[in-house]
Amino acid sequence: MDRSTDKNTEKRKENKKTYRGRLVAAFVVVLVTTLLEIIYYGYHIMDNRDNVVHSFKNEQDSTAQIIADGLAGKSEDAMIHFIRHSVPVSGTTWGFILKDGRVLYMKDDDTTKNLENISSKAEFELYMEDLGGIVSEASVSGTEYVCGVFTDKDYVLEEYGTSNMEFYIVTAVIATILVFGCILIEFAGRIGHEGRKVIALQSNLTERNEKFDEYERLTDQYEEELRNRDFDKTEIKREGYYDLEIVDTLLSKSSDTELFPITFMFIRVRMGDRYFSRDAIFRIMDFIKGSMGKNHVTAELSKGYFVVIMYKTDLAAAEKTREEMLSKWEAFSKGAELETVLREVVSTENPRNTFYHEKDRLLDLANW
Repeated sequence: MDRSTDKNTEKRKENKKTYRGRLVAAFVVVLVTTLLEIIYYGYHIMDNRDNVVHSFKNEQDSTAQIIADGLAGKSEDAMIHFIRHSVPVSGTTWGFILKDGRVLYMKDDDTTKNLENISSKAEFELYMEDLGGIVSEASVSGTEYVCGVFTDKDYVLEEYGTSNMEFYIVTAVIATILVFGCILIEFAGRIGHEGRKVIALQSNLTERNEKFDEYERLTDQYEEELRNRDFDKTEIKREGYYDLEIVDTLLSKSSDTELFPITFMFIRVRMGDRYFSRDAIFRIMDFIKGSMGKNHVTAELSKGYFVVIMYKTDLAAAEKTREEMLSKWEAFSKGAELETVLREVVSTENPRNTFYHEKDRLLDLANW
């Protein structure tokens, strides 16, 4: 049983390792799929933002050029007046006019006054870059003046509905992650459940196989002892020479319901006046064993009398096995007759009691 426990422990470890491997594989698949989805939608979000900004800047460049055309031929004061009153001003959009990189006017008087220290185009571009907006510029024809329009980028994206679209995309990604997570949890649960079923089934099968192995070991042990004995005719007549002891041992271990149904096949070989030699007995025993299944144990009860304990075999299956054995017996028997009786043991009966009752009733040498 210690060896059985070790085997079951090893199998449980192997199944747990397999379970963990499958779970890790499922987790990796979900993780990789989620990352690919995030990368895919992230790329489309950024691409959509760039398209919106690019499209808006094209329109704003046209507006800046129209303003520049409107300033052509005007004096500097007139240009400032035009920018101040003709270009819409809000918290997100305004116009400006430069001369040699100096700010003549931007957005309103207060902003213009705060930018008096900007004296070059490079400084102006750095300032506008910090604002993070969309800037469109156009040169006033034939002059050193540059006019332009500034619009806040976040305002543009909001007006074009990109925030809503990105919200829906993020929601979809989160929903997908949750779905994959639920699938992973379900998958892990199923694997665990199936793994536990497999472990239980393997344990049951191992225990059953070990029981049959033990029965076969006992049978082989007694048969080996029988073959290795030196005996004479007087010993042959003694009942202790035969396999009743092993049958009794097996029957005492046969109350486990997992072994049911159990059927006994009592067999008698009639050889007339011929002498049962040692080799003849073993040949008959080998023939009977060769006709049986792996769950069947054959034993000799007396000279020419045998019993087969047929574990996990109902009466119908036992009958089929008997017919197959009898069909082969004619070629093997060399004139000897084979008589059989079947007795099925149901799970409510004690196999040992049933056997001895049938043995006393059927194996009366004078009547059977």
